[in-house]
Amino acid sequence: MLRWIILYALLAAVLFIFTSWMVTKSEGIESKVFRLTLMLTGILFLGVMVLVIPFIPQPRLENFYLQYLIGIPLAIIGMALRVYPMLYFKRKGTRSDLVKPSKLVTTGPYGLVRHPQYAAGIIFIIGWFLIWGGIYSFYVLTLVIIAIFFQALIEEKYILEKEFADEYLEYKKKVGMFFPKIIRNKNFIRD
Repeated sequence: MLRWIILYALLAAVLFIFTSWMVTKSEGIESKVFRLTLMLTGILFLGVMVLVIPFIPQPRLENFYLQYLIGIPLAIIGMALRVYPMLYFKRKGTRSDLVKPSKLVTTGPYGLVRHPQYAAGIIFIIGWFLIWGGIYSFYVLTLVIIAIFFQALIEEKYILEKEFADEYLEYKKKVGMFFPKIIRNKNFIRD
């Protein structure tokens, strides 16, 4: 059973990353068919991984503290942090999907990390898998996080760097991808 789960997860992750890369590289990002293909691949990959894998019969980690005191808060925080950047984008008059971005947003949650929606999604998924405690789910979690990482890299390279050029490269230097960068202020460092 574990072999089939990992094989499916690996295949779905590769398909998701390849589809994302092809869509952005081919500049088919404007095509509704390409965007739909990418969205369906993502739903197939993440949907099955996140919603189905925990329910497959598997050895379970039964730990009240891990499942409920850590898992549930992580899932709730991850969901809230996932929604907030979308609302922030809307307030700034742009979109967070794969259509051509109208402007670079570098404030609010995007002033802390470049991909707050992905970071929040990872937090949610970790919480979700902790709640269910399925051992196989933890194996698949690594593949899900790798796929999200590659998706973010692809978006940066083929959409954001192309669209915003030097402005985006300067933003990348100042703001971390998934974690805030700790910038040393030379005024505070004493020899």
